[in-house]
Amino acid sequence: MHSKRFHNIFDFENRSASIGDREAMRNLVQKIADAVDMKILEGPIIAEGVQSNPGLSALAIIDFSHISIHTFTKYNEALVDVFSCKQYDRGRVLNVVKEALSTPETKIRQQEVWWG
Repeated sequence: MHSKRFHNIFDFENRSASIGDREAMRNLVQKIADAVDMKILEGPIIAEGVQSNPGLSALAIIDFSHISIHTFTKYNEALVDVFSCKQYDRGRVLNVVKEALSTPETKIRQQEVWWG
């Protein structure tokens, strides 16, 4: 393995209702890309969930890997995933996501994985 891998997953319960908005989702992906100092190569692609599993999903390919976000309005949850072969400041990403998704009642679970 020649490159390292950095993977951070943030799960938000009781997230902000504004993330159900496509433009808010698009802006959040751009802010995350800025926070990790990477360029979006493609996307973000924004898709609506099905009626039985409502919400939005966003995916952007960045110059060192990807950013994905999935919201589940039925469960009031949002999942944010940032994977990269370039190290980045996890705290900056968390701050950006908290600003966009958090309410005073929000619970955040975090997972950090890296290889290399």
